[in-house]
Amino acid sequence: MNPNTPVTNMSEVPAPLVRPVPPDQLSPKAVVLQVFKLKHVFKRYWKLILVLMVLGGVIGKIIDISEERKPVYNGGITFNLGGGGATGGGLGELGALAGAFGLGSSAPDANIFVGDNFMIYAKSRPVVEKTLMKTVKINGKDTLLVNYYIVHSGIRDKEWEDSDTLRTLTFDRAKKPEEYNKQEILAMSQVYARIATEMAVSQPERKSSFMRLTAAMEDEALTKVFVETHLKTIEEDYREKQTKKTREMYTLLKERTDSLYRVMTGTERQLARQIDQNQQVVAAQAQIQETRLTRNSTFLSQQYFAALQQQDNMRLSLIKEAPLFTEIEPVSLPLYKEIRTSIAMQAGIVLGLIISLLIVFVRETYRSVMQEG
Repeated sequence: MNPNTPVTNMSEVPAPLVRPVPPDQLSPKAVVLQVFKLKHVFKRYWKLILVLMVLGGVIGKIIDISEERKPVYNGGITFNLGGGGATGGGLGELGALAGAFGLGSSAPDANIFVGDNFMIYAKSRPVVEKTLMKTVKINGKDTLLVNYYIVHSGIRDKEWEDSDTLRTLTFDRAKKPEEYNKQEILAMSQVYARIATEMAVSQPERKSSFMRLTAAMEDEALTKVFVETHLKTIEEDYREKQTKKTREMYTLLKERTDSLYRVMTGTERQLARQIDQNQQVVAAQAQIQETRLTRNSTFLSQQYFAALQQQDNMRLSLIKEAPLFTEIEPVSLPLYKEIRTSIAMQAGIVLGLIISLLIVFVRETYRSVMQEG
């Protein structure tokens, strides 16, 4: 047919070309058909889905009722770390204080008491163990904090439920880590692992130098005492580490002062004896010896008093370098009581839905295969 020839019969018009949909794509029509199929599938199996969801919810509710969930008491202390450290640079003590909380330059600092390092340090196991090994007064009785924690934290009824040895374990006295026996090492390891999830050290405001130490435990008195004792431990350990070099220098200087004092007093006794002997002697040799002892005594006295002055200055440096922990907001009773709800019922419903969908999928797949066969 000539393309310029007019078409008089509409039946001769060629049908529009329909391109098939690629196999990796779905047409809107196919999507709608699949939705209608799912609708029919749901009509056939809705009772099964409902029954399994209700069954899962009932089982979860039974678990919720049978599981005793104790309330958790939340307590915390807001404090400020100031003072301490040798002043240096143009900022002086203000710069040192700002650097302690990461407010100074962006360059990382190797000091363990700076910025995020301090938060990690405050939660570290050595510091927590020092806290647990302190004797505290709770309800009018002196007790080792680790023993009170074992009894009242819930660890015996949960983590140690199947271990009779750990359930009856108590520390007879405060010990250093190297003094633990095998059972005490295991117990302290699990106690620390639990405490690491119960406590936190944070900075409430990035523009503020304030820090906050918090804990959430199952006993109100335990929460309060642990937070207060742990802050004291951090302060003591901080002071010990921050002034370590100065204390070593002070010890050496004190030993030197004591040595000078012993030599000086010995020389003075010799000089006194020499003076007593020279009262009736006019020999030049005796006078020379007295002069020598006098000179030595004077020199040693000058050295001794100079060392005493240096020792006093070093003592003042220790006071100056010691950190100052100021409590801004102490722990106050009663603590916030948080009752944690169980999600076993919700989990049971979701699990029942998942299982029912798997059953429906398997049955529909089997049915489709059998129909094609």
